[in-house]
Amino acid sequence: MTGEKRDATWARDIIAQINQGARAAHERRDALAVAVDDLASGFAQLGLSPWKTEQKSPEREDLRAPDVQLGGRAVPVAKILRYESAVNILSAADQLRGFAVLLRAEASLMGAVSVARGVFEACLWATAVIDPTITTDERLQRALTRRLARLSAGIRLNNMLGGGVTEREPSTKDDSDDEHGSNRDPAQDIDDIVAYAKSRGWPVKPGQRAPAIANRLSIDWLSENLERRIGVEGYAWTSGSSMSHGEHAADTASWIELSQDIGTAPAWLIQLWSTGVWAGPRLFLKTFADYTGQVHLGREYQRFEKRFWDK
Repeated sequence: MTGEKRDATWARDIIAQINQGARAAHERRDALAVAVDDLASGFAQLGLSPWKTEQKSPEREDLRAPDVQLGGRAVPVAKILRYESAVNILSAADQLRGFAVLLRAEASLMGAVSVARGVFEACLWATAVIDPTITTDERLQRALTRRLARLSAGIRLNNMLGGGVTEREPSTKDDSDDEHGSNRDPAQDIDDIVAYAKSRGWPVKPGQRAPAIANRLSIDWLSENLERRIGVEGYAWTSGSSMSHGEHAADTASWIELSQDIGTAPAWLIQLWSTGVWAGPRLFLKTFADYTGQVHLGREYQRFEKRFWDK
């Protein structure tokens, strides 16, 4: 075989290996995206369906707690905790679906990183509200603090859009949607929550955006202080946070620059900088199992975790 033929054969082999590697990488990417979609569907079902609990679980303690008196309404403690956790469970489900879309597209590194941060944040809030390592009263304080934040955010948005805060007509429906205030006056709901907290002797701390009951909550604090964390949670948040504020690591900055020319953000790079997508659900599902006494989405998460770390 002449040198020219050897060179041509060598070139074809190299091209074949490159194509084979690209196909394998795409298969891993697609398998991970499918696993993320499955996990998202599980989270959505978990946020919408009744929770099954064991007899001696912390959730049973919450079910036996006295109702919360909010204005003229008596609301079960467990209902408040479940709703405030479910708001974030469903948010995580929605953002997991978005992450799967961005994985398949391989077109936006920072878009995927931002969505991964959203998944992590939603999971941490959902975890904090049902944390079984604290008391029922402490869980309720966190849940009502989160509700105060949501109601205040709704008022701010309404004011920014020029609507002002208006009295709402009493709803003719049942109370199933009272939690998010679509048929209620959010300002009155805030007053009712603050009045209840004060009646229990709980300190109500003013905040820049919304009052907090007992303790102010933040993602930074939660990522450092929640039980069952294994150390990566703080990194999953702060690394993504620094990237989103422009403090990119050298290798990531190089890829961001290159992606402007080739229009591609490789799935392996998206995974590298999106650890929140793994850390958030891991922490929440472990907490949820301890809170209810039952494991949920075990197979879905194991399949997702295997795909996430598959190189």
